[in-house]
Amino acid sequence: MPDVGLTTATEPVPADEKVIIKYTVEVGGLPVYSETYDVEKLTEELRDDRKLVAELWLRRLEAVVAARHEPRFSASVTAGLADGVKTNPPR
Repeated sequence: MPDVGLTTATEPVPADEKVIIKYTVEVGGLPVYSETYDVEKLTEELRDDRKLVAELWLRRLEAVVAARHEPRFSASVTAGLADGVKTNPPR
């Protein structure tokens, strides 16, 4: 977060500050998969195809949930992100 004061804490982020969203999967506190997303690029993608963006973010959740009990966890997460989840996660 850029430096703020008591009177500036609620102002918008300055235009020259990059805003990034990080998606990281950790196992036992160690990162096994990580992606970063620039909010400016996401803004364009949301404007172009909001439904696709929502589907791809849901895929990020489903890939990890489905891979949780797989023997190749990290590889299964990566495959699920690339191709989508092929099976239903255990209940």
